This record gives sequence, C-alpha cells and structure tokens, in this order.
Amino acid sequence: MNASTAAAVAPARPALDESAAPWRRVPLYAIGGTVLVGIVLPFVLVRLDIGTYLITLLILFFIQAVVAQSWNLIMGYGGIYSFAQVALFAVGGWTSGVLVHSLGWNPFVAVLFAPLVASIAALGIGLPTLRLRGVYVVLLTLAFHELARVFTVTGPRFISGGGYGLVTVQTFSFGNNVIGDQRTIYLYYVAGFMFAIATFVIWRVIHSPLGVAVTALRDSETYGVSRGINQFRIRLLLFVISAFFTGLAGGYATHYNGGISTTIFDFPRIIDLLAMIVIGGWGTFGGPILGAGIVIALDQYLVALGDYRELLLGLIIAVIAVFAPQGLWPVVRGLYDKYLAPEGAPVHVEVSPTAPHDVEKEL
Repeated sequence: MNASTAAAVAPARPALDESAAPWRRVPLYAIGGTVLVGIVLPFVLVRLDIGTYLITLLILFFIQAVVAQSWNLIMGYGGIYSFAQVALFAVGGWTSGVLVHSLGWNPFVAVLFAPLVASIAALGIGLPTLRLRGVYVVLLTLAFHELARVFTVTGPRFISGGGYGLVTVQTFSFGNNVIGDQRTIYLYYVAGFMFAIATFVIWRVIHSPLGVAVTALRDSETYGVSRGINQFRIRLLLFVISAFFTGLAGGYATHYNGGISTTIFDFPRIIDLLAMIVIGGWGTFGGPILGAGIVIALDQYLVALGDYRELLLGLIIAVIAVFAPQGLWPVVRGLYDKYLAPEGAPVHVEVSPTAPHDVEKEL
C-alpha cells in the first residue's frame, strides 16, 4: 500500500472541539478591533476637556486589572486563599524604585527586574505556605504582608525613606521633547501593553494543562491527587506566575507615580482588590477586568465620602454576594450569548467556584 492509498483509507482526523480550545472561539477581527480601538482611543480622548483625566483613569485601570487578574488566578482558579498580593505588588515597586533611586538604573530596565524579585519572594512564601490548607494559608500570607510593611517602614533608609517610603523616584522618560499630553499617551501605551501581555498569558494558563490541573485540585483535591497531579508543585508554579505579573504592575506603578508609599499596605487596598474580584466574578476570566473597571469608576464618586468609602464598598460587596453570588461577569456573558453571539455558536459556561450552582446543568 503506497502513501496516497494509505492516506485515502485512513480515518479522518476529528475536528477539535471548540470547548477544548476556547481561545479559538475569539474571532481575529474582534481581537484586531479591540487592539485598534485601544491604539486610537487616547488620541480621541485627549481632544476632550477631561481627556487627560480619562486617560489617567485608564492607566490606573490597566494597573489594577493586572493585579486583580493575578490574584484571581491563585484564589479564584487555584483555591489558594493568599493575602500576600499587595505585599508582592510592593516588592515589585520597591525593587524597581531602589534600583533607580539608589543605583541610578534606567526605569525601563529596573522595571524588568521587579517581577523577577517578586517571583523569588513568592517562592519564599510558597515553599512553607502552600503545604498548608485553609486558614493557615491566610494567616501566613497576612504575616508576610505585615513583615513587608514593617521592613519598609523601619528598614534601611534607602528602602524605608525614613518611614515614608520612596517619594522621589525617577519617572518614565521618553525624551526631553515628550511632555504633557504626549507623555501621558506614551504612558498609556506602556500600561496597555503590560495589561495585554498579562491578560493573554493568564488566559492561556487558565486553558492550559496547568489550569486544568489546578482547577481539578481546587474542586476536589482527592480526585486531583488520585490522577497523579503534584498539588504542591502545581500550586507553587501558579503562585509564582501570579507574583510575576503583580510585581511587574508594582514596578510600573512606582515609576508612573514617581514613588511608592508605605500606605500601600493599608487594609483598604486589600478591600479594593477583593471588591474587584467579587463584583466582577470570582474564578472567572473576565470578572476581575470588569470588576476593576467598576471599582475605579465608583471610586471617583465614593472618594468624597472619606472614611465612609470603605464602608459603602463593603456593603456593595455584600449585596453582590447575596443577589449575584457568581459576580457580574456571568451575567454579562449570558446577555452576550443571548443577544449578540452568532447563531449556532456554542454557549459559554463559566461559573464561579464559590457560588452555589447546579452541577448537573453544567454537565
């Protein structure tokens, strides 16, 4: 039998199920259109009276969304109840800030070392912590958070800045002629690129064998281990990936703001990030992105409330937890599938693991 005959009688290769490769459901024109809008948007906004302010909010959104996605990766998908995310953000910020402030490095070079040091810190936290379960993980990660806070307040002056943090760090520079609105647009592009890379990598991790393994461990640790999954190694790898992008966001934020303060460790910062995940949708891909946009938009109105801001934000979290326990992202996806999705397209099912739901309807 020659090669052509063998090819003719061989069984046809089955088509790949769309549910096995969810990224293939996203049409290229949708991705291209989103990128094009992102590129053109700042030039449209800058013509408005409040255009620079809106671009600044978008930059803040990019930073917050990266951190929220990273936290959701380990807590929503991995079931690892870590509260070290703000501390890892600070590790990235202080790393880049010290390299520039004390050693005179270029901010664009220093910011690349921020995620590396944050990843090393995550290894140091994860090695003893991820062997534990439940409340012990919470306590140990909160202990690391407090340890990092104390060190940045009472540590060497080149780190603590006398207890105030690094307050005079060199910002990103694009040349002497790039100032004003043009500089803001450049900063927008850098933040947008960081957000796009982090979102893409997290998306692929979620839908990779690593993502399948970690969600199997989250849903049933006994089943996952019985299938040969090394739970400690898998969770540690996920923890490091999450820390990498959190540290990168911290490094960027330090040079965008021109410094980093010890107030970053204040409890309201944790509440803000938690609100983004809960409001958007715990354990869903788009939830933290949607939640980051909602919380940042709300914050522009809640900031006038002063100390009552966190109280109102907590009430919003409670309302979402009661009336939309899966968050708002599944609601948005449901509306899209019902009214905007092409006819015959597979219905997307994405349920928050912490929300009550009927398992039989998902199978």
